[in-house]
Amino acid sequence: MSNLTKQLKQLDVSKLKLKNGNTVEKELRQHASILADCIMKELDKVYDEREPAVYKRTYGLYDALYIDNFVQVIVSSAGANLSIGLHFDDGAMKTNFNGEEVNTAILLNEGWQTKGRFRNVPYFGYRKGTHFIDKGIERYKISVSNPFTVRFTVNDEVRVY
Repeated sequence: MSNLTKQLKQLDVSKLKLKNGNTVEKELRQHASILADCIMKELDKVYDEREPAVYKRTYGLYDALYIDNFVQVIVSSAGANLSIGLHFDDGAMKTNFNGEEVNTAILLNEGWQTKGRFRNVPYFGYRKGTHFIDKGIERYKISVSNPFTVRFTVNDEVRVY
């Protein structure tokens, strides 16, 4: 490992200052918070458009979105990359009728289709994707003057905004 690479990996991003006076870490956290708010506003829209008839919502998904506690520094021959993650915790996880753990945030965003006798029952056997996460990312991109690149990973597919 080169000496420069070693030094870059040891950088304390909590002390690196930007032109606006913020530290890199503070700036990343502010943008992550704005992004999380934008995603939640889009989730509100999804919840407001329809009230379930068969079950009562737990609203566990509202409390499931969180921002990582650390900034990740990746240094390679191609350059350096700083990032902070937003994730859905166990509050987004539910057990489906097959006994499998599923991430409701991803199901709601991407949609779903079951097989069998309920496959044609709207909101039970199938649902079109709401894309509330994608829309939240787009909302973030237009709500700040210098947005960061956002990478959204769904089932090993990386979408870059």
